[in-house]
Amino acid sequence: MHITVWNVPETCSEQEVRDFFTHELGHYAKDVTVYDVGTPNAHADIELHADVPYVAEAVARELQGRHLAGVPLQVSAMPFDGEAPQP
Repeated sequence: MHITVWNVPETCSEQEVRDFFTHELGHYAKDVTVYDVGTPNAHADIELHADVPYVAEAVARELQGRHLAGVPLQVSAMPFDGEAPQP
């Protein structure tokens, strides 16, 4: 399961972003990948230790609006509809 965090502040380093999410999510954070560090498009993809789809949605709701370096985060979970993707 993955969540995407948008609106990561330009002023944050990759390590600061990783440390923040590792601290906030504890054992749920399996891997944190940060893209476009130092730009207005900075965002993070977080892989979660979870096998149940609704966990990603619950984590996304919990993180939504939290602040990193004074900036409110925007979080979304990968959609899940219970069906395999179409080819």
